[in-house]
Amino acid sequence: MMSEYRNIMESLVEEEFERAAATLGCCTCEACRNDIIAYALNQLPPKYVATRKGEVYSKTFILRNQHYADIMAALAKGAKVVSDHPRHDTR
Repeated sequence: MMSEYRNIMESLVEEEFERAAATLGCCTCEACRNDIIAYALNQLPPKYVATRKGEVYSKTFILRNQHYADIMAALAKGAKVVSDHPRHDTR
C-alpha cells in the first residue's frame, strides 16, 4: 500500500523562496536554492496532510499566522548561511 501523505512545508517554503529570492540578497543557482530551502526546512516543524482538503486548509492557516514569519526568517537565515559557505564554484 502506497502512502498518500506529504509535508506541505516543502511546497510552502519553495513557493516563498521563489517570491522572496530577489530580496534575500543571495545566489539563486540550483545548488544554492536547494541548500537554502533544505536549511529552512530543517529549521521548521513539518506539517503533514493526507488529503487535498487538508493541504488547502493547512496552507491557508499557516500563511495567516506566525508560521509565515517563521518561514521567512528560516529562508533569510538559510540565505545568509549559504551565502557565507556556497557549494557552487565561486571562481
